[in-house]
Amino acid sequence: METKKIEETFEQVSKTLGWATDKQVSLAVTMIYLSRGRAFDAAIHTEASRIVKSSESFASPLRAHLHHIAVAYLVLGDEPVVEGLARLNVHQQALTAEKFWKSGYTYLGGLIMEAPEEAARARELYDAMKAHHPFLTSSEDIPYVVLLGRREGDLKERAETMNRYYSELRPQGFSPGNHLQWLSQAMTFDSPQFQPEVAGRVLAIRDFFKAENIKIRSAHYPVLGFLAIAKADGAALKSIAELMRTLESSKLFRWYKQWALPSAAQLVMAESAELRGSKAAMFASSVEMLMQAQQAAMMVSVSAAVAASNNSGT
Repeated sequence: METKKIEETFEQVSKTLGWATDKQVSLAVTMIYLSRGRAFDAAIHTEASRIVKSSESFASPLRAHLHHIAVAYLVLGDEPVVEGLARLNVHQQALTAEKFWKSGYTYLGGLIMEAPEEAARARELYDAMKAHHPFLTSSEDIPYVVLLGRREGDLKERAETMNRYYSELRPQGFSPGNHLQWLSQAMTFDSPQFQPEVAGRVLAIRDFFKAENIKIRSAHYPVLGFLAIAKADGAALKSIAELMRTLESSKLFRWYKQWALPSAAQLVMAESAELRGSKAAMFASSVEMLMQAQQAAMMVSVSAAVAASNNSGT
């Protein structure tokens, strides 16, 4: 994808969302539309935004920092925005009924859910994960447990496998923390059973980028997992590296270099005929949704932190 198209779309998105919206959120919205192969339509997005704001209470996360990210997903959905919003609220309420704390993450999880019945398995997986990592497991994991909870297999085994991947990667130069946990979760997407080859692919992908002189930050760990389960080959990784360098040198990413690698990975995965035609094709759309949810969640966290800092006067 040409950098010019990305920059032009970002300018349209940024102008539509307004000066009060964090530019990183505008960037997330831009990537959501482009990775789905859809042109951004300011009028359609604005009308969807109006519908959401008029339907949600003032305290709803859908009217705060998550607003435009959720609007983008609703616009790109298979049903009218009004119906999509109603379905989202049913899903979100199913998650809170399972004692998940209502937050932007329950709404992100709701966007990924296919049916409210999935909330129970999401909670079961969450509790199984928390048994291994009581301090790391938090509301930020909700989009993951929703997506992974509906995969076939024993949930306790999946949580145990996540913990094993985490433990296996920790001595290999990966920093402990939330991002490594998210990587370990993504690695179980294809199977709840431990697969040494998946861990091997993660390490090989990390080493490939290192050889390309690309610094892998902890925030990039989940991207390695997405690429590993999609079985991205050398040609795809080379394309991602090249696009990342192009993005980093662009005016748009000058201040957001940390998002260049995730954005490049999203776009290459969305456009690669090789990846689409591979065994990964059957779950590629879910992988992209997980990637988008993760990137959006990280950006929401940043925006929320900035807003809290501004409100405290620091």
